[in-house]
Amino acid sequence: MGRVPTVRAVMRYLAIPFVLLTIPAVLCAQVAGALQVEMTKVDALAANPDLKLVVVAAMADSLEIHRNHLLFQHKETGQSFATIFVSELRAKGMDDGGILRSLREVRRQVDRQLQQDAVGVSAGARPVLLLGSTVDHSSAATVYSLAPEIGFDSSHVAAVVGVPFYRVSNSNLSSGGLGDVYVSVFLHGRTDGFDVGSTLTLGAPSGDRNKGLGAGKATVDATGTISRRFEFAKPWISAGFANSVFNNVGYQRPYVADGNSAHFAGGVDFALPHRLTLGIGGFGLEPIGTQTVYSQAVPAGSQSGGDANIPGGSGMMPGGGMGTGMASAGGMTMPSAPASSMPFYMAAQQSVVSASELLDYGASIGLSIPVHAGLSLSASVTRSVPFNLTIARVGIAIDAAHLLFRGKHF
Repeated sequence: MGRVPTVRAVMRYLAIPFVLLTIPAVLCAQVAGALQVEMTKVDALAANPDLKLVVVAAMADSLEIHRNHLLFQHKETGQSFATIFVSELRAKGMDDGGILRSLREVRRQVDRQLQQDAVGVSAGARPVLLLGSTVDHSSAATVYSLAPEIGFDSSHVAAVVGVPFYRVSNSNLSSGGLGDVYVSVFLHGRTDGFDVGSTLTLGAPSGDRNKGLGAGKATVDATGTISRRFEFAKPWISAGFANSVFNNVGYQRPYVADGNSAHFAGGVDFALPHRLTLGIGGFGLEPIGTQTVYSQAVPAGSQSGGDANIPGGSGMMPGGGMGTGMASAGGMTMPSAPASSMPFYMAAQQSVVSASELLDYGASIGLSIPVHAGLSLSASVTRSVPFNLTIARVGIAIDAAHLLFRGKHF
C-alpha cells in the first residue's frame, strides 16, 4: 500500500501555490502604495505656483503632448495633474511599474530645473548679446531697423547698451543712419504670485533729428510693468513717463516727438501649441504741453509752426500715405487741398504741435515664434486710431550669447 501523506506534508504542498499567488499580490500592493505616494509628491510640487508650469511641462514632454492639453483637462475635470498624468499613461497601455518610473522622472526633471535655477542665481549674471531686426510698414513709410544689444542678465537685474540703425524709405525719400544710442536697466521680481518689473532707458542724442532718427537731446523713459500667469494666459499692464516718443510706445512711429508724455499699455499673452505665444493688447499716449516733431516721412528742409502750412498741402487723412507727383520746400509737389487736413508727420520734417494733436491710442495683435533656443521670429499688426494708421511688423531676434556662451556666467 502507498504511504498516506501526513497533514504536515499536505500543508506544505498547499503552501507552495499559496505563496506563488501571494507574492504578486504583495508586490502589486507595494507598487500601488508607492504609486500613490509618488502622485502625492508630484501634486505637492504642482500646487506651488512657481513650479506648476515646470511640472506640467515635464509631464507634457513624457506624454509627447503640449502642456495646454493638461491645463485644459485640469480646468475641465478638476482632477489633479498627477491623476490626469496617470490616466493618460494607462490609456497608452503602460503598467503601474512604468507609470511609477514616469512619475519619478517628472520629479527628477523638476529637481534638475530647480538646480539649474539655483546655479544660475549663485553663478551671477549671464552675458547678453542680442541682435534684433525689424521691418515696420505703414502708408507713411517703411522702416528697417537693426539693434544690436550687449549687457548682462541676473536673477533680478539686467542692463543692456543698444546701438540702433534705421533705414527709412517711401516713394519720395530714402534715408537712414545711426539712431539714439541707449542704455536700459531692468529690475524684475515676484511677489504674491505677481511678476513685477521696472525699466529705465536713457538715450544719447546720436541720431540725426533732421532725418527723424533721434530727438536731438538726452532722453529718458521710466516704465513699470505688472503681470500674472493664469495657466495658459498671462495678463499684464504697464505705465510710464518719457520726455520723447518714438518706438517706445505702442509701435514704431514715422516721427520722433520731443516732449513729455505719459504712456500706458496692457494686454494678455496666450501660450499656444508648439511654444507659440499670441499677444493681444492696447496702448495709450497722453502728451503734456507743446511738442516738437521730427518726421521720418518727408525730406529735411521743410518746417511748420503748428499746422501743416506748406503751400498747396495735400488733403489726405492721417496715415493716408503719399501719392505720386507731390512737392514742397523739400522737393515734393502736392495737389491743392486744405493744409490743416494733412498729418503733421506728412506735412513737414519739423513741426510744432499741441498736445491734443499728438494724443494717440490703439490696439495690436502679435505672434511670437521660437524657432530655436537662440532664435525667434515675430509678427504683429498695430492700429493707431487717431492717426488712422496701420503698422505691420515682422522681426527676428538672435540670442548670440546663448549660441556662443551657453551656460556661461560671470
